[in-house]
Amino acid sequence: MTLFSRILYTVIAFTLLAAAILLIGVAVWRTATGYWTGDNALETMLDGIGLIIIAVAVADVGKFLFEEEVVADRELRRPAEARGSLTKFMTIMIVALSLESLVLIAKTSRETMGNIIYPGLLMFLAVTAMVGLGLFQKLSQNATAAVPPDHADGKDGRTTAGSRSRSRTVGNEEAVSV
Repeated sequence: MTLFSRILYTVIAFTLLAAAILLIGVAVWRTATGYWTGDNALETMLDGIGLIIIAVAVADVGKFLFEEEVVADRELRRPAEARGSLTKFMTIMIVALSLESLVLIAKTSRETMGNIIYPGLLMFLAVTAMVGLGLFQKLSQNATAAVPPDHADGKDGRTTAGSRSRSRTVGNEEAVSV
């Protein structure tokens, strides 16, 4: 099953990369066509920038999946691994949302200001996601600190109850965990 999942994630990652390259090609083609015909050159440039931002986000998601599922081949057994992976993924999404909202704000500011609601809500969503990620980081800090990084007993990365006893310092007192 591991070989199947590695092949599947590899295919998904390269498909996402191919889609990102196609999006970049479409963005360049549409921008060049709009520029040469003089048909709303600025509008097509801003559309091209939006497509490139989406392409970068799609490529980053493909790279993330490939790194996490194929290269690293982890199952996120420790809280620190899950926290790091989620942080990477959410950072990609937050950056893409922020850049896309900036492009949309630039586009709508040239038109009617009544249409600024959607880009404003998109920026609010990006900021809310960033605050949520920060809150997640703060709240999950205790879970990450509670499990030492070398908390594994060899084969499968898990420690069974009673197999090992560790001591750690909490404040000025030493606490023993079993």
